Amino acid sequence: MKDGNERIRRLAPYPFAEINKARDKALEAGMDVIDMGVGNPDLRPHPLISEHFKQALDEAEHQNHRYPPFDGLMEFRGAIAGWYSERFGVKVDAETEILPLIGSKEGIAKFFLSYLDPGEIAIVTSPCYPAYIGAVGISDGTLYELALREDNAFHPDLDSIPEEVRSKASVILVNYPNNPTGAAESRELYERVLEFATRYDLAVISDIAYADLSMEPDYRAMSFLELSGAAERTIEFYSFSKTYSMPGWRLGFVAGNSTMVGNLLKIKTNMDFGVFMAMQRTGAYVLGAGADLIEPARRAYTSRRDTVLTGLTRIGIKATKPPATIYVWASIPPRYESSMEFAKDVLLKTGVVFAPGRGFGTYGEGYIRISLIQNEDRIKEAIDRIEKAGLL
Repeated sequence: MKDGNERIRRLAPYPFAEINKARDKALEAGMDVIDMGVGNPDLRPHPLISEHFKQALDEAEHQNHRYPPFDGLMEFRGAIAGWYSERFGVKVDAETEILPLIGSKEGIAKFFLSYLDPGEIAIVTSPCYPAYIGAVGISDGTLYELALREDNAFHPDLDSIPEEVRSKASVILVNYPNNPTGAAESRELYERVLEFATRYDLAVISDIAYADLSMEPDYRAMSFLELSGAAERTIEFYSFSKTYSMPGWRLGFVAGNSTMVGNLLKIKTNMDFGVFMAMQRTGAYVLGAGADLIEPARRAYTSRRDTVLTGLTRIGIKATKPPATIYVWASIPPRYESSMEFAKDVLLKTGVVFAPGRGFGTYGEGYIRISLIQNEDRIKEAIDRIEKAGLL
């Protein structure tokens, strides 16, 4: 019996496997671990979200326990269309341009399966959410990492893309507010990306999973679909995981070009049965409830971000101030040759877990990502441990 196919042999292992293995060993040894690595929110959903879900479970008239429609409940799709209209001033057709997802991660992977031919190039900004890299690999596509550099506000330099890549690429992916850097988009950036995609006939994937987790009063994230003509070639993903503290609930959606949404639906109809109907009805409630359900989490993450930045500044670690997301992106000390070396040293000597930047792609090297998933007291303790360990 063979041990898998060529796709599996080409697929890289989970990028944080090494640091997670070291974390688990530390836990088994009884170490008090402060895990700020994986972006797994510790906050609970707003009580009204949980209450609505409980009610949906008990609603006999809807029979929510049955298989849902493959293209999702119109109740949920209509709420998504209403959210786009109110939040971004964008008109999206609930019938043909919206599809509920079992979290945006599965949707992105299945979109690549529906779009990339073997060997076709996907331009993905880097550092990035590691699932993008895996999704391109699973689809037998070819990954081109487009650097996001600190001296350019973690915006891509489209002019740096070689002509041979431009001519062979079929899709470009952008993610703002950005994971892992926390950087924000600008309308000018999106306009440049759309012009580039139009010139080279590329599809655009926009991931706005953190669009509603702003930590600055003057920053309000935009949708790529706000641009005139964007809907002709754009598909946009959104997730409830971080904004609403619902990571394990697995709820998201995609909106945009009807052909691309339809092709993704074809893949999904052959691979899954869609989102639990009680969950979809809860999602419709959440989108209609507005910012009140978000505000407690937003305040918590803002306070944690400021605590992290204050502590890092005190001990001499350079970090950028993110206007959104639940992450802080920080430079590793000069004495370390790699982000993995620094992350492992921090874990072994202090019990604090950070995500090494190299796990987010080639251009994540030299950095660590700090997830804001611990309260202020634990954050302060983590910084104190690093300072006392003499790692700097």
